[in-house]
Amino acid sequence: MGKRKKLYTRFFMSLTLISVCCILVLAMAIFYWYRNISIDNVDKANQNVLLNTETVFTNYKDIVQNYTMDFYANPNISTLMRSGETDWSDQLYSVLSQIRGALIVNQYLENAYIFGEKEPAVIYENMPLSPEAKLELARRMRSSRIIESPFVWKTTQNNGTPVTLLTVFYNDRAFADSEYYGAVALTVNLAKLQNNLFTQKEGGTTRYAVIDRNGEILMHSTLSGSTLHPEMLKQVAASTSERGSFVYKGNGDKQLITYVYSAQDKLWFISEMYYTDSIRELANARNLMIGLCLALILAAAVTANLISRRIYKPIGRLFGSIASISGNEEALKAGSDLGTVNLELESIGVKLAQLKKESDGSALMRWLLSPRGAADPSGGLPMMSIGATGGAYCVCVLAVLEPGQTGDAPEPVQEGIHRIQTAFSELAEVQIFRPHQGSAVLILSELYSGSFGDYAHYRSTWEELAAMGLKSGGRCGFGISGLESDLGLLKAKYAEAADCMQYFKFHAQQNIIFADDTVHLNSSPVPDSALEPVLQAVKQPELASHIPQAVERLLAVACSYRAESAAIAVSRLAFELNRTADLSSGGNRHSGFLDDYQQVWQIQSYDKLREWIEHSCGAAVDRIAGMRAVQTRSIAAEAAAYIREHYSDPALSLNALAEKLSVSPAYLSRLIAEEVDSSFPDFVNHLRLEQAELLLVTELALDIREIAGRVGYNSSTYFTTQFKKRYGVTPSKWRMNHILQQRE
Repeated sequence: MGKRKKLYTRFFMSLTLISVCCILVLAMAIFYWYRNISIDNVDKANQNVLLNTETVFTNYKDIVQNYTMDFYANPNISTLMRSGETDWSDQLYSVLSQIRGALIVNQYLENAYIFGEKEPAVIYENMPLSPEAKLELARRMRSSRIIESPFVWKTTQNNGTPVTLLTVFYNDRAFADSEYYGAVALTVNLAKLQNNLFTQKEGGTTRYAVIDRNGEILMHSTLSGSTLHPEMLKQVAASTSERGSFVYKGNGDKQLITYVYSAQDKLWFISEMYYTDSIRELANARNLMIGLCLALILAAAVTANLISRRIYKPIGRLFGSIASISGNEEALKAGSDLGTVNLELESIGVKLAQLKKESDGSALMRWLLSPRGAADPSGGLPMMSIGATGGAYCVCVLAVLEPGQTGDAPEPVQEGIHRIQTAFSELAEVQIFRPHQGSAVLILSELYSGSFGDYAHYRSTWEELAAMGLKSGGRCGFGISGLESDLGLLKAKYAEAADCMQYFKFHAQQNIIFADDTVHLNSSPVPDSALEPVLQAVKQPELASHIPQAVERLLAVACSYRAESAAIAVSRLAFELNRTADLSSGGNRHSGFLDDYQQVWQIQSYDKLREWIEHSCGAAVDRIAGMRAVQTRSIAAEAAAYIREHYSDPALSLNALAEKLSVSPAYLSRLIAEEVDSSFPDFVNHLRLEQAELLLVTELALDIREIAGRVGYNSSTYFTTQFKKRYGVTPSKWRMNHILQQRE
């Protein structure tokens, strides 16, 4: 009773432990999944705030830019810039009134400058800059183009204090070689602008900042605390992505850093919050999950109890049966349950195997050593002694190779036995043993010494028997041992005859094998060159029709080798076919070869072996064809990706790409057309013209010839022709239209 309870407890504890582990693993997976979702949501919220901040900054910048454009377009200011007349007048008063009004309304605007063609015409400063700073600003106005506005400028005040200003300006210099007629510039105090840009909620812990490409802070929120860590700022400035987040741990607590890059302003907008704040909502979820896990563990324990009871009942009865069969109940009582039962089962299996081996071996060997006459099934005839006359004997193993038709025709093996008895009735005593249906073992011993006659006559008698057709239409194989007079070698002669049966699978339409002939066969391994024609016919689709002939030639070569070598060669072929076509499951290659070898060894006839090899070849051909179809699709995708990456290379051509991918140009052209719905030249032109369109409006300093070279055209004339064909206007006209639209 104690043992049974112990076994039941093991079942219960095992099932409960497995259930608890599964629940805990699932809970941890859900917890980390939910944590990542929470962090992603916080990160997205921070990114939205940063994008809104960027939008507000852009709006302020546009307001200042509009002021500069309005001032520049003002007739009074325009006259002042061109004439340089700075004497007091109504005109000058009007200019100063407009500038003063703009600076009063917008507190973050500090200074206003109106530059003439040679020197500043009007300067209005709330934050006076040093003379050197004014000269540097005038120089930058003469050399800068419109698209360079605004810019962040580090300079010094009149009292020597360093200051960083955002300078917004407007002039007529759209190109580097444009004339300079003066400029209007307004400076923005970033320290004042940050008060309008960042709004901090009561109790908020998130800090915001704007930094330049060097990682230096330009503006930041007014939240108290330590300054932003310089290493963290440099990490943001060095980032290659325009948006993202990361967890940063400097000298204190971990921080969740979120950043957004403004390509137009070349500025980074960042936020910093405590990492624990980003996962604050997980506390409630954690408590809920703990309660849910406890409930699931309780349910799992109850379920494990029920399952253990149901499982134990049949297993308990099984243990009782094992104890009864083994007869070793004391061992089961004293042992450790499952381990003891497993040992008893192994012991029973070993005993059964030994009994079967002893039974089979003793039955055959008893007959071999003391056979009875086949004509007396009752066993009433006396024992007959082999070699009693001092003559020779041989062993014949007879087996069905092809069953033939059923009906009134005699059974093939029985018909073969009858013919052997008839042919050797005056030459030998025939003793028969039928181990199972479809085979027989015969011992033929001379009636008197020399009754077999000479060896040639003895051999021709067997060959005539084998050549005679059976009434059933089937075919039997005869394995004949060598002649021997020593009775002690009877078992070895039986092994010779049995081994002969392995050679029929390699010989077409051969019904008899003499052990004396197999001795002279080649015992070395079959060379790989014999397998190569079959492998080549499988690998090359145009040679698939030659597979039957290649298999026939392989078997013709194999029949000149010992059965073991030939079977290994065919098994190697099957294994290579599986590996070449990727038919194997990816397991141990050695075990796959052994499976093939065992299957080849069990095949008995030539036709079945040939059919098995051809079937393996056909399966390999089908698999290779499927793999090549997939490879074709991958070539098309690779070619399209290569063109997208190297379209700007003037040397790019269909022939060069085909040579790189090891395919013909015509075949590659068809693959590209199917992949992108366009010919190779049209696809390349499409990519080049799209890039040229972008460069025309973003790289105003490049002329048409340089843009043509950058996108892959050797001739600017050909580029202009292709561009006009696609967009209806020349590249120069396209760029001019864009500039005019921007001014409007």
